[in-house]
Amino acid sequence: MTLLKTMTAQHIYITEPSRSRTFRAGWVIKDPWTVLENAGVVVAGGHIKKIVAPAPKDASVKDLGPGVLMAPLVNAHLHLELSALKNLLPLGKGFAPWVAALLRERDAAGTPTLTAAAQKAAASLHDMGVGLVGEISTLGITREMLHTSGLTGVWFKEFLGDEQAYPGHEEQDPYIKKQFPLSFSAAGHAPHTTAPQLLTALKKRTRAAGLVFSLHVAESDVEKNFIAGIRGGWTDFLASRGIDTTAWPVGNKTPVSYLHDLGVLDNATLGVHLLHVTDRDLDILAKTGCSICLCPRSNQNLHGRLPDIASLLARNLSPALGTDSLASCDSLGIFDEMAFVRQFYPQIALPDLLAMATINGARALGLGQHGGTLDTGRSAQLLYLDITARTPADVMEKVTAYGI
Repeated sequence: MTLLKTMTAQHIYITEPSRSRTFRAGWVIKDPWTVLENAGVVVAGGHIKKIVAPAPKDASVKDLGPGVLMAPLVNAHLHLELSALKNLLPLGKGFAPWVAALLRERDAAGTPTLTAAAQKAAASLHDMGVGLVGEISTLGITREMLHTSGLTGVWFKEFLGDEQAYPGHEEQDPYIKKQFPLSFSAAGHAPHTTAPQLLTALKKRTRAAGLVFSLHVAESDVEKNFIAGIRGGWTDFLASRGIDTTAWPVGNKTPVSYLHDLGVLDNATLGVHLLHVTDRDLDILAKTGCSICLCPRSNQNLHGRLPDIASLLARNLSPALGTDSLASCDSLGIFDEMAFVRQFYPQIALPDLLAMATINGARALGLGQHGGTLDTGRSAQLLYLDITARTPADVMEKVTAYGI
């Protein structure tokens, strides 16, 4: 057993191949809708075997205390490789200036500085209760560190530009590999930065491998206007980066409808942000089964706009939570993200909010059978919170406000 401690939380990873052991706590959150008092989680062979309530009292039981035992949180969208840019970029002044500053500061920082900051940020995730991640990497520098971090999830190599930017057409694709606990997949950056032929090629390869394909969707005014056919500054900016968009089939479309026309939206696609969506867009997302990840704190900081979570929930779209990067957000903590959502979306039921931070994210990454709940068969990764609660409702109140 490996026990990672912080001042207020413990991550527990059970690695014995066969030994059965029970971990008891004052409360166990089996899933966001099932909270059990004085319960134990029985694990063996690296998997959860069952939950028992009340927990037995014998020498084989590890009593963690009166707090809460639950599944680790899921950060379904982050950019560790941008961690060195924290507090260096202009926020609230528009997307294009932020992108220009990001490229400038990233180049100035250099690979050693970017790598060191990314490693520090990756190491902090356990202490924040995060056990599953969807890491997006343009430069590729976080692949090995994530592979050795002990985190579960998907590492996405992100592509921009035209189809020549993707060397994965070979028989042995260097970026696509489905495995557990960490898979390697591909991501298109966004519909206004990645050529349509490249998006479809990436989606074809990830679909064939049974992996999730991720991309930013409907995030900025720049993206919305470009896909609608309004050419100008952004077109010129892409041209300055060597990206010719003259043949892209944009015009009189939304980012969601554009991607739907390309055939890249399905139940193994993860669309991130969704700030600019119409009712028809929401219908498309629901029909295709596309997963959604929201990054509300980053959205407010960078765009001064928040996603319409109520409309997503009304269509049973089950959004996950991510943080984006430290270049647009104060932390990579999902407890912090939940606390923010509680403040700005008080109408959201707390079980639905906790689902956004756990099971929805696991499913969005294609890992619903491994994490997000403490159901039988899930990976034996447990998170213990040293908090005191009196009732199941009190448990939900304190867990979802843990980042305050």
